[in-house]
Amino acid sequence: MNKIKLLHIGTLKDGTKRFQSQLWVGGDAADFIMGTDGIMKAIGYGDKGENFYPFNGKYEIVKNKSDMVTQAL
Repeated sequence: MNKIKLLHIGTLKDGTKRFQSQLWVGGDAADFIMGTDGIMKAIGYGDKGENFYPFNGKYEIVKNKSDMVTQAL
């Protein structure tokens, strides 16, 4: 299974880290978050509607957008 590459794009006041999994034209958009509990969550649709749900796949946190160019689809 391939790892998804995630770019850390910021941290909220409560300590939640924001990540993006793809290059986004015109700005940054978080489709993954990690709370202070250390659980990675991805945006999706589930029993709570559109929300962040635990992500059980493999991921790699990269340091810059140029590392995202080789993102596996």
